[in-house]
Amino acid sequence: MRVKSLIVIVLLSAFSMVRAQMNDALLEKIDFNDTTLINTEFLNTTLAEYIDSAQDPEMSAGNQMYNYILAADNVLRNCTVYPMYKYVYQYLISGFSELGANMVIDYMVRLPYLEYVEASDEQRNEIINIAESYNRVKIGFEAPDIECVTIDGKHFHLYEVKDRFTIVLFWSYSCPHCRDLIKELAEFADKNGDVTVVTVNVSGDLKKVKRLLKKSGTDKYYNICDGKGWDSQIVEDYAVDMTPSLFLLDEDKIIIAKPFDIDEIIEFFD
Repeated sequence: MRVKSLIVIVLLSAFSMVRAQMNDALLEKIDFNDTTLINTEFLNTTLAEYIDSAQDPEMSAGNQMYNYILAADNVLRNCTVYPMYKYVYQYLISGFSELGANMVIDYMVRLPYLEYVEASDEQRNEIINIAESYNRVKIGFEAPDIECVTIDGKHFHLYEVKDRFTIVLFWSYSCPHCRDLIKELAEFADKNGDVTVVTVNVSGDLKKVKRLLKKSGTDKYYNICDGKGWDSQIVEDYAVDMTPSLFLLDEDKIIIAKPFDIDEIIEFFD
């Protein structure tokens, strides 16, 4: 049996009163053994509301992270069926990753309660691989290298980009927000000479993709579409499971932010 780290034991002790502050009635509404709930609006909304109930504007940033850890802990200990554990785990770790909540990610990559889940060795390894992929793309870590051929047939190597900042966008043509974001990123980079853009397309007709990139003015930057979609090694390396997904890198290709949209990028540079 895997032993919880000292930090988690301390958290569960020092913040034991937090459990009472969270809206546990929300979790009681969920039958975590019912896998038909997976990816439903009911499950997603209820989980989001529960995590939101862990927020306390009076708390310090550090203590807020402890609250989130305990909220994630409360949820995952209910997930003993593999499909539900996998879905909820990905839902939570993706959300906390978007928030840049590194302390929570540090906890979740330890795979809490996985030892109690009814799963085969292959299924457990699948969860372990998910955790390891998120561990590689935390803020403060070196971004996974990208070396490939761009849409226009040119060799691209991420670590050869010399600009002070690099914005990496994973997008799909069917996502309206992605299409708007591509234009906004091009306009932002055009106004900031020390910024470049790398787009990685995960779905869409290649002709339409090229047409959109040209129309938006993004074709002057680095655009990738290897034709493998969600099975692309680049997508796997960056632990991307939704579009759009953004990564902001410094000149040493360290991940310094995971912005949600163009407003967060602009705010970062202000």
